[in-house]
Amino acid sequence: MKRDSFVLIALIALFSPFLRAANRPDQQQALRSIEKAILKTNIFDLPSFQIKANVQIESKGKHLVGHYELLWNGPDQWREEISLPGYTEVQVGGKGTVWIQRNTSFFPLRIWNLHAALGFGSGAGSGSDLGGSFIHTGLSPKDSIKRVHSRREHGDKLTCFEIEDERKLVSDICTNDAIEVMVRNSSYNDRDFQPVSGKLFPRFLSSVEDGKEIASINIIELTSPSQFSPGAFTPPSDVPPRVGCMNPVPFRIAKKVTPEYPQTARQRHIEGTVAVDAWIGADGVPRIGTVVSHASPDLETSTLNAMVQWRYEPATCNGKPVDVQTVLKVNYTLSP
Repeated sequence: MKRDSFVLIALIALFSPFLRAANRPDQQQALRSIEKAILKTNIFDLPSFQIKANVQIESKGKHLVGHYELLWNGPDQWREEISLPGYTEVQVGGKGTVWIQRNTSFFPLRIWNLHAALGFGSGAGSGSDLGGSFIHTGLSPKDSIKRVHSRREHGDKLTCFEIEDERKLVSDICTNDAIEVMVRNSSYNDRDFQPVSGKLFPRFLSSVEDGKEIASINIIELTSPSQFSPGAFTPPSDVPPRVGCMNPVPFRIAKKVTPEYPQTARQRHIEGTVAVDAWIGADGVPRIGTVVSHASPDLETSTLNAMVQWRYEPATCNGKPVDVQTVLKVNYTLSP
């Protein structure tokens, strides 16, 4: 039995006390729907596949078009490439190791959005987004299932879990009843699900911000099984390997200090988003890097002062904590 199947069985066992306590058979059915949805879209169960796609990001009001390719020959042999005007990235995975080569010294925000849109990768997404991954739901033993409900979206009937975490924050995990796949939250737009070797995966994926698609992937080829040349998985020679894997279990916030909204910014009615390139360490401590989405200097200073105090339950590969690179964001909005 595959590892993901063990994980899903463990999730069912983990949440069974909540289901029994509620005495709601529809919750049990919804949990089985989530299990089926994850297995149905998890193309990483396949022994090999190849993805070729056209990608587009929005950058400073301009749309940049590029190319994406992923070669998958199992968890110990994969290669991922992104090329856009002014940007290149190569990731190669070996047994418990990842080589990452970029032509920038930081993780650009829109490239992070692009990885998030894919719903998989070596960086574990945002870490707090239950609906952002096609591989991991983000559920943990500290979460509780409050209720199950149905709703309609774009004419499709969805079955949704309402999940409450230890901080009493509530979010939904939904599945599409018709095609039995997981529906990601409103930060994403996935469509044109098509079969590949018994799986079902979207051919269009995007990240959405303020109702606009800011990063998108249009898959033009998804084939399995695939044959690769002997040198297809040769790591970059000028970068050191890191401990890691494709699709680590996501990190989760353990301690979050709310940044102060500087009085100077309030008085000037300044709003905005500050985003920062960061590594979430295997020890749960963030290593803060470059500001990749700017606001006023005082908002940025407040953000950095708070972020260095944040702590995480680290991402894991095969049960072992690992460092992962991500982008951390803080939104500053004045009340009307």
